[in-house]
Amino acid sequence: MNPDKSHKTNETIRCFIAIVLDGQMKRQIGRIQTAICSSGIDARWPSAQNFHLTLKFLGNISQQALPCIKAILSEAIADKSRFNITFNRLGVFPNARHPKVIWIGPDKTSPDLVTLQRDIDSRLNRCDLFVKEKRFSPHITLSRLRNGAKPDILKKTLEIETGSLLIPVTQVHLIKSRLHSSGAVHSSLFCGNLK
Repeated sequence: MNPDKSHKTNETIRCFIAIVLDGQMKRQIGRIQTAICSSGIDARWPSAQNFHLTLKFLGNISQQALPCIKAILSEAIADKSRFNITFNRLGVFPNARHPKVIWIGPDKTSPDLVTLQRDIDSRLNRCDLFVKEKRFSPHITLSRLRNGAKPDILKKTLEIETGSLLIPVTQVHLIKSRLHSSGAVHSSLFCGNLK
């Protein structure tokens, strides 16, 4: 047996399932991110190129699990039609007293989005023992705070006007994420189209 080949099949890759934004939407959300940045909050700023809406974080998975995950995604979206979601507010995780992440998301969750996420989540246990999502909270991460934020600055930041951003959901991606000192590099391992 070739030792190099054996080593490669045991490698794990960090993955998640997501809705990837188009270039125009990334630019629009990037402008909101820039406005947040100008507030003086001490944070790390994800690249606009990486903006996405996570449906399911898988973590480090084996290469052998990929065919099963791709098949599950194809199956889960086979009967799903395209739809739109509206992102129109800023928020924080876990809460305003201990903010770690600033995000943009909807004030009302789309039933189509919830159904899509649940169908994917419930089928994945056929591939591996992935932890089921307790509460799906659709969002796009705009910043990761280093040391929290002063309440007055955070309040002002969360009042930044986002407008209503209409995000078309036409595809679901399986994304590989490689972490580097300069930030994460994402590449799509699978892309499935909704009807």
